Amino acid sequence: MGSSAIVYLNGAFVSADQAVVPVTDRGFLYGDSVFETVRAYGGHVFSGTDHFHRLAASATALGIPLPFGEDEFLATLDRLMALNNLENAMVRVTVSRGSGPAPVPDPSGCKSPTVVAMVRPASLADADWSHGIGAVVVPVQATPKAVLNPAIKSGNFLSHVMAIAHAKSHGDSDAHGGVEAILLDAKGHVAEGAVSNVFGVWNGTLNTPPDGDILPGITRKVVLDLAHTLAIPVREGVINGQDLKDADELFVTNSGWEVMPVTRLNGIPLGNGEPGPITRRLHEAYRKKVMAAC
Repeated sequence: MGSSAIVYLNGAFVSADQAVVPVTDRGFLYGDSVFETVRAYGGHVFSGTDHFHRLAASATALGIPLPFGEDEFLATLDRLMALNNLENAMVRVTVSRGSGPAPVPDPSGCKSPTVVAMVRPASLADADWSHGIGAVVVPVQATPKAVLNPAIKSGNFLSHVMAIAHAKSHGDSDAHGGVEAILLDAKGHVAEGAVSNVFGVWNGTLNTPPDGDILPGITRKVVLDLAHTLAIPVREGVINGQDLKDADELFVTNSGWEVMPVTRLNGIPLGNGEPGPITRRLHEAYRKKVMAAC
């Protein structure tokens, strides 16, 4: 993001080089914050209501009061994109607990949340989609639900940062489009990607880890709905991490990647090294849906 970009900070639209958050802010000190990353097409956010509801649920779970409602949330994103002359964009909204009376873990005494929204361009070009991305199953374990509910999309993201760093250093340098980290739980079952939800296809059935132990992805939900519409068999259940290498197809989903094929796993081509037929059908259906909606 260049210094000329406009960001939203606590009710005002200001240039990025003038946006300042106090060093006492708990988002900076402890990752005591929640966030959403929203995709926009043609100047309109996709699944904005769902993103707002997940943000609100995350904030409620942490006891952070949201200082805005859904209408203001959506209007702010629209205004931010307009001010930055962007139509196809990724918008990151962060809400921290704000600053307390002292830099200590005790959250009491925080009066006003800090709200920041930033926008960056998102390309619609799919020149490298057919190459897919690489994925690495990392030794960083997914955070157990007993420690932190994965349904909370919090700014405390260090384990995923470490997972991505490991994947980058142990991935295939020839992989196109980047490398994603896949995290397993304590039992060796697939949890999620560092920045995505994970899907695999075995014998014509689409598999994905079940709700409850993963972040409830907005794109994931759309893809599951599309799979049912397309009469693609779906199984939401446990996936053994050791079985990933035998998948007929793998793909990951998030707002930015949409439906992104994984064509290499741990540096080894998966299948024939190309997106599979179910991945292609779901990607095409997803694109049609977002274009119709936006």
